[in-house]
Amino acid sequence: MQSVPLVVPRNFKLICELFGIAVPAFIQLFLDHYSFMDQNFTDNSSFNLVTKGIRFIDDKFKLGTDPLPTKLDKVEKERGVKLIQRQVKLGLNRNYSITERRNRGRVITGQIYDILSKGRKMKDIIYLDENTCFKLSKDFLLTCILNNTHPSHYINGMMKVVSIPGYLAELHLDEGEYNPILGFVIRVHDGYGHIVDLEYRNSARFKNFIMEIQELNKRYFFYRGLEQRVAIYQEWLDDFLENRVEDNTL
Repeated sequence: MQSVPLVVPRNFKLICELFGIAVPAFIQLFLDHYSFMDQNFTDNSSFNLVTKGIRFIDDKFKLGTDPLPTKLDKVEKERGVKLIQRQVKLGLNRNYSITERRNRGRVITGQIYDILSKGRKMKDIIYLDENTCFKLSKDFLLTCILNNTHPSHYINGMMKVVSIPGYLAELHLDEGEYNPILGFVIRVHDGYGHIVDLEYRNSARFKNFIMEIQELNKRYFFYRGLEQRVAIYQEWLDDFLENRVEDNTL
């Protein structure tokens, strides 16, 4: 699996900064919420959102299209098949709550990972820079093995599909594709995970930012094309940030 450097895109950095969320904290929270087991059921949890988000990244950037061939002996193959069958059966078992199914499924995921990672050097740490690293779960690493995709591609992909202009334009025009990663960002913005800077949220500059957002749809109502609206909102955001810098408030 070929690694690439982790690069924080400007739009992702901006949405975190303007929402009062530290980029490293969000990335780790996202990674912690990927659940291999959640492929077997659907609920309204943040775990399910992130798991759908990985599939969204796969489709968006055509990842996982060249699975890595895995050499297993007969015993390993049979055990792997039985574990997968157990996990699917568990996912459908309504005698357990979804949380219990997820927790029990995580144990099975670890056992599947131990089989497929045999003979591979899999690091469970990935670095953003020399001072910032992220812990990778067996759930996440197992998906990377199955899709022959280095974790760095998923992390970069996650950051690329989030932007304030795109989100606002789709929201105001009531169109655009379903983006589970953006859904997770909004949940974190609303307080999930407790990584939001509450002092910043109570500041005048954040309240000014929210007031500006509330006026956007009315201000640019007659621009009905999605691409046009995204471009206009990007121009608005750049101008807003430039003015804030000049006022020494951002």
